[in-house]
Amino acid sequence: MVISIVKIIERRELRDVLNVRWLLIYGRRKTGKTFYIRERAKYSHYFIVTSGREIFEIKKGEIYSFSEFMRVLPLLLDQGRIVIDEFHRLGESFFSILQGLSGRGGLILITSTRHYFKKLIGNNSPLLGLFYVRELSLVDPRDAINFVNELGYKGKAMVELAVLVQEPWLAPAVESLGERVFSTLGSTLKGNVPSLIGEIFTEEERELTRRYSAILETVADGKSSSGEIAKELYSRGLIEKETHSAVAPYLETLVNMGILERISLFGKRKKIFKYRHLSPVVDFAYYLNAKYGFFETELPDETVERIFREKMPHYVERFFERLLVKHYSLQPIRIEMPDLEVDVALLKNRKLHLVAEVKWKEKIKEKDIRKVEEKFEEINAKKKLLIVPDRNDLPRAPENAEILDWRDAVELSRALI
Repeated sequence: MVISIVKIIERRELRDVLNVRWLLIYGRRKTGKTFYIRERAKYSHYFIVTSGREIFEIKKGEIYSFSEFMRVLPLLLDQGRIVIDEFHRLGESFFSILQGLSGRGGLILITSTRHYFKKLIGNNSPLLGLFYVRELSLVDPRDAINFVNELGYKGKAMVELAVLVQEPWLAPAVESLGERVFSTLGSTLKGNVPSLIGEIFTEEERELTRRYSAILETVADGKSSSGEIAKELYSRGLIEKETHSAVAPYLETLVNMGILERISLFGKRKKIFKYRHLSPVVDFAYYLNAKYGFFETELPDETVERIFREKMPHYVERFFERLLVKHYSLQPIRIEMPDLEVDVALLKNRKLHLVAEVKWKEKIKEKDIRKVEEKFEEINAKKKLLIVPDRNDLPRAPENAEILDWRDAVELSRALI
C-alpha cells in the first residue's frame, strides 16, 4: 500500500511562536491555520468548537457540552497544552473564564474571524494582554516560492505556481498536478470561491448581500476607487446615491474581513485610497463572474486557463510587490499619474524607496528595456528593479536598474529561514 504524504507549506509567521505558552491565531477562512497547528504544534488535546457550540476532541472523538468542557478545562491545562479551534463560538462567558485561568498550562486559540476579532481583543475584552497574537493570512510569497521550488519547479513556471499557492487550499492541487493545475482552474474555482466567501461572511455573522457581491465583482473588473465602485453599484440599482458614503461601510467591512485591501495613492495632498482583492484567486473568480457570469454558467476549462494566463502578468506584479514588502519591510503605495504609472512602488519612512517594473513574458525586446530606463529616469527612488522571468533571456541589462528574476526570488525567499 502506498501512503501519500501531504507536503506542508512552512509558515514563517507562526514558526517562531509555536512554543509560546498562550497563543492566539486569527485570520479568514482557509488560510491553513488548523492544518499547520495540527501538524506542527505540540499539544495533548485538540478541540474544535462546532457552530452548535459543542466541543469536539479530535483524537478520542469525544464531544463535550459547554458546561462539561468548562469543568475539565482547568484540569486539562494543568496536564499539558491544549488547542481550541474556532473558540469565538463559545461566547463572552468563556472569555471571562480564561481570564481566571491565565498563566496555567499551555493554550492555543484559533479563530476564523477578523472583523469580529477586534471585539475579542478590544479595550474592554477580558482577553486583552493574555495572549501572544498572530494573524495568518495568505501564504507569504517567500514560503510559496520555497514550497514550489522544493517540488522541483524552476523558472517562470515556479513563480506562476507560487502565485496560486498563496491560497494554501490550492497547494495539494499544485503538488499533484503541477502546471496541469491551470487547466483545471475553472472547475476548481467555480465551487470553491463562492463557498469560501460564503463561509467568511457566515463566520463574521454577516449576510452576503447583492451589494457585497457587486463590490467584489466591480473591484475584480478593475474599478478601484470608491467613486468608481459607487457609480457601478448605482447603475445596477443597488444604492440610492452615487456617493462615497453609500459604499464606504461595505468597503470597510470587506477590508476588515481580509477580502479586500486598500492602498493609498502617492503624492496626493488628500488621502486617496484604491481598493483591490487580497487574493489573486478570488479576484480572478469574481472577474470571470463579472465578465461571463462564471458562477452560474458553464465556461470551458480551456477558456478559463487562457484568460488566467492573460491576467498572469498582473498577478505576478502583485506577487512580487508582496514579496518585496515582506523582505524589505516596506509600505506599498500606488503611483498613478497621467504621464507616469509604476507596477510596484514601496515607501520607507514616507519616502519613495523602491520601484519596480515587471515584464512577465517570454520574449523581452530592446524597446522594452528602453521604456523601463526612460520611466525610471523620471523617478527618484533609492532602489530600482526590472523584474523578469529569466535574466539570461534579456537582450541587455538596463543602465539604471537592477534585474530580479526567478533565481533571485529563490534567494530572497531562503533568507532567514
